[in-house]
Amino acid sequence: MAIPMRVFSTGIDPDDWIPRRFTQQGEGATPPIFWQHVPEGTKSLILLMEHREADSEHRIQWLLYDIPPSIEGIHEGGPLPEGILSGRNSFGFTGYKPPEGAASHQLQHYDFLLMATDKASLGLPEGADWEMVKAKLRTPGRKADQLDIPPATDRRAREFYDLGHILDHAEFSGHFALDRDEPVKSSP
Repeated sequence: MAIPMRVFSTGIDPDDWIPRRFTQQGEGATPPIFWQHVPEGTKSLILLMEHREADSEHRIQWLLYDIPPSIEGIHEGGPLPEGILSGRNSFGFTGYKPPEGAASHQLQHYDFLLMATDKASLGLPEGADWEMVKAKLRTPGRKADQLDIPPATDRRAREFYDLGHILDHAEFSGHFALDRDEPVKSSP
């Protein structure tokens, strides 16, 4: 039996708040992300950070692709290891968009998803967005509208259903909220 693929951060504890240094209110540093037990046959990895509560136009916070499977992770604050391409986030720029915190001070969740693919390269330039990446992972003949319930009600299952080049995936989540007396500090 194969050991399940794992993704984790040495700087973010899923049972605690995302540390301030990784947020807009802090330094906005990229968090350290590491992985283990990548499945046999993996030719590249993709790392995606999503804001779970955001609308679809503001969901993608960070996207990295063409990550060589020989790399074991990304260190805090960068730079990225050689060979990794950085994608465009939902805010129109390439790179990491740190959590901001909602003006309502409501708890926000950020999902870090690692995908193992059977493609050595997606053949995309730096700055591709998530839709462009998904287009390169699709396999003909599989459409999300062919799913039956219950997978049809699972957003992630629907989104990944036709992405046949994904061998496996793993994820963890962090959460963040502003203190009650803290003002929102928006991105420049």
